[in-house]
Formats: sequence, structure tokens, C-alpha cells
Amino acid sequence: MIYTKSVVDLDVKLIQDIMELDMLVYPPHLRGSFDEIYGRFTANRDIFVLLFDKGKIIGYLCFFPVKDDLYERILAEDKLFDSDISAEMIESYKSGRTYKLFLISAAIHPEYQRKGLSRRLLEGFHEFLQKKNGENIGFSTALAAAVSPAGAHMCQKLGFAEIKRLPGDYILYELSLDKFSNK
Repeated sequence: MIYTKSVVDLDVKLIQDIMELDMLVYPPHLRGSFDEIYGRFTANRDIFVLLFDKGKIIGYLCFFPVKDDLYERILAEDKLFDSDISAEMIESYKSGRTYKLFLISAAIHPEYQRKGLSRRLLEGFHEFLQKKNGENIGFSTALAAAVSPAGAHMCQKLGFAEIKRLPGDYILYELSLDKFSNK
């Protein structure tokens, strides 16, 4: 059977699939709404590293370039930034520029956990940075908030250093990305 779908339909399906995965791994208070996630995605469509098995999303890493004022707020304020990050706070990639990233979430379907797949997400993240660097797009630094021991472990595997503890037993991490700078 041959049929057509619009790009918008595919975008909506992608975000719905990611939200279904989030329901399996995150408690309700740490899940974004469709409008929040879709808004960030439409502001910059290049925010996911995705893992698939038989055409089904089984894992993802979500990160995006943020405006300097948001980056400074994340560093200065003693709170977890998540649902309050709007599309307007996200940058679009442009050649010749250097960006600061915020890694907002990662998830692997429970049936696929403890099988080394987080390593594939990490490799995908590094490949993404290298590809962008080849497009003359650089990165100076990244922040990540870990909301679970598994998230903290992933941040540490990526080379992030803990910079502060946040209320709710969350941890804010930072990583220098100077080797991915376009300068």
C-alpha cells in the first residue's frame, strides 16, 4: 500500500513516540508535555540522537543549543530547568558560530536497558558534535541535569563534571567542548 504523510505528521509521530518512551522511564513530574517538546523541536529540529530497533524508537538523547542568558540562569539558579525551557530560549545552528548546549534528557526503553546501548547514545552524541564541527559549527560547553543515578552515570561517562547539587537530589554537570569549537 502506498500512502503519503506530511512532514508535520512525521514530526508529531516522532514526538509522540518519544513521549511514550518517557512514560516508561520518567516519573510524571519529570515528563514534558507535547507542546513543550514539540515547541523545542520546531525551534531546532536537530536536537535528538535516536536509537531504533525494527523501526521503533528504543532510546534517545535530547540536547539543544541555548541562548547565553538561559545558560547563565541554569548556572546561577538553584533549580532544575526542564519544562520551563521554551522554544524561544533555543538557538538555531548557523555556520561560523559556537554554541552552548543543554542536555535535557536521555531514555532507553526498559526492555533494552543494561545491554550497552547508552554507549551507542554517547557515540551518537560525539558523532553529532563532529559532524557539526565539519559544518563549521562549534561548541564551547554543555550543561546536563541528572535526575537519576543512571543519568548521573551517563553524564560521567560523557566526561561531564559535577558542578552543583540541586533540590530534589538532582545534579548539574558541565562539560567543556573546546575540542568541538570552530575557532
